[in-house]
Amino acid sequence: MNLACIDMEGVLIPELWPIIARETGIPALAATTRECPDYATLVNQRIALLKSHHIGLARVVDICAAQAPLPGAIEFLAALSPSWRILIVSDAFQQMLAPLLAQLGRPDAACHVFDCDGQGYINAARYTRSQGKQEAIAAARRDYRRIMAVGDALNDLAMLRAADQGYLFRPSATTRQALRPDDALTVEIVDGYPAILERCARISA
Repeated sequence: MNLACIDMEGVLIPELWPIIARETGIPALAATTRECPDYATLVNQRIALLKSHHIGLARVVDICAAQAPLPGAIEFLAALSPSWRILIVSDAFQQMLAPLLAQLGRPDAACHVFDCDGQGYINAARYTRSQGKQEAIAAARRDYRRIMAVGDALNDLAMLRAADQGYLFRPSATTRQALRPDDALTVEIVDGYPAILERCARISA
């Protein structure tokens, strides 16, 4: 069996925090690792902002549940799944992703988890990885014949490099510039799902 490790936001669904920022009227929630490079610090800032504005996890989940996968994402996973086990590898949080994972057919997911206090406010984040998304590939390496990965951002590059084949999905100029010369051997830039499916079909044949 083959394994496909796929990022969620920016690949299968829209980026969620800009939407949460818009829907709650809290622009600071849209900050990314560009403004705050340390992800744990960024998450703690978001938690503090939500609590200071009296917004609980339920409201965040409702906003996420109102979103839809990117066009073609459902069909992409459906076409891939007969020959590839799908594993969503995301730095987002399980509660936020759950309603969108349901729309995508409930693939397995390796993501983080929010803890809440008795009033329903997020008070902590529990991380399932300490080094990065590439840990998911390292853990699965001995169980699969071939592993491919799909991601769109800087925090996906280590995962793409760890896979047998990585697909950089519609990357920003900043992410393109972060590619190394040797990445050309195993990381390919793609602009849509059909290119990935075509290459995976050749591998599975």
